[in-house]
Amino acid sequence: MMLARETIQNLPDSYHIGSIHVAPNMILAPMAGVTDSVFRRVILGLGGCGLVCTEMTNAASVTPKALKRHRLLDFLPQERPLTMQLSGNDPDLMAAAALSVERLGADIIDINCGCPSPKVTGGGHGSALLKDLPKLEQVLRAVTAAVQVPVTLKFRAGWDEARLNYLETARIAEEAGIAALALHPRTREQEYHGCADWSRVAEVKRAVSIPVVGSGDVKTAEEALLRLHETGVDGVMIGRGAMENPWIFLQIQQLRRGEPIFQPSPADKLAFLNQYLDHCLSEMPERLALNKLKQLVGQFVVGLPGSALLRSAVHRSATVAAARTEMKRFFVPFAV
Repeated sequence: MMLARETIQNLPDSYHIGSIHVAPNMILAPMAGVTDSVFRRVILGLGGCGLVCTEMTNAASVTPKALKRHRLLDFLPQERPLTMQLSGNDPDLMAAAALSVERLGADIIDINCGCPSPKVTGGGHGSALLKDLPKLEQVLRAVTAAVQVPVTLKFRAGWDEARLNYLETARIAEEAGIAALALHPRTREQEYHGCADWSRVAEVKRAVSIPVVGSGDVKTAEEALLRLHETGVDGVMIGRGAMENPWIFLQIQQLRRGEPIFQPSPADKLAFLNQYLDHCLSEMPERLALNKLKQLVGQFVVGLPGSALLRSAVHRSATVAAARTEMKRFFVPFAV
C-alpha cells in the first residue's frame, strides 16, 4: 500500500523522550554484536536516523575494568543523542549500573526486556522478565529513581502466546516513571520467526500517554511510514532492515520530502562495504574488523545474481585483503 502524498506530509516526524528531542523519529534498534560505535556512526552519516543505541550491556559489566575489555559503551560526540541499553534483573545492580552509565554520558538509558537469546533469558534477563512483572517493576523503579536522564523500556509482547502481557507491561512501565516504550510485538517464543503483529503496538499506544515506538519487520521506507500511519506510534525502530539496507533511513527521509529515492548501485554497495571495513580497521584489530564485515555481509542485501557465493567467499576469507579481493571480484563486473 502506497500512502498519498498529503498523508505522508501529515505524519509526525519527531517526538520527545523527556527533554530529548528525537528528530527524525526513525531509530536504529540496538543489536548485539552489530550496533557498536562504528556502525552507529556509519548509519548516522548516511542521514535520516534520529536516535541510535549501544549494544545491550549486562549490568554486571559496567565496571571500569570490564568497560575497557568489552568497549560496548564507547562512543563519540557525533552519535548524540545516544541511548545506552542495560540488561539485568537485580534492582540494586541495575540502579548502580544505570548511575555509572549516566556518568559515562548516556542521554537516555534503555532497559532490555526483549532479548530472546537463551544465554540472556537463562540468567533471568531480557524477555525472561516478562514472566515476572513484579520483579520487572522493581527494576524499573530502582533505575528511574537512581538517574536524572530519561529511562526507556524495550520489550516484547509476552513470553509466549499463552502469556501475552504487553498492555500490563506498558502500564506498569508508565507508572514506574519510564519515559518512553519500544515494543517488538513478537513473543519471546517466536524469536524472529513469523510476522510482527503491529496491531499490538497500536494497542500499547492507545493504552499509555508516554511515547511509544514500534519495532519489527520494517524493511522499506514505504513500510516505515505505513506503520506510522496505521498505528499512530511516535516513532519506528529499525534493526535488521538497516543491516540489509543501510540507506533505509535516508530513503525514508527522501520519501517524506517527495524526492527521488536513492537506489544504491553495485558500485555504491561495494564502496559502502569497503568504507565500513576501513572504519572498523581504524578502531579494532584486523581479526575483529574482518568478523564485523562477515557479520554485515551475512545480512546485507546484495541484490545481484550469485550473492550467496559472495557471502560464502567473504566468510571463508582469512584476511582483510582476501575479503576485499573477493568483494571486488564479485562487484566489479556489475559496476560497469
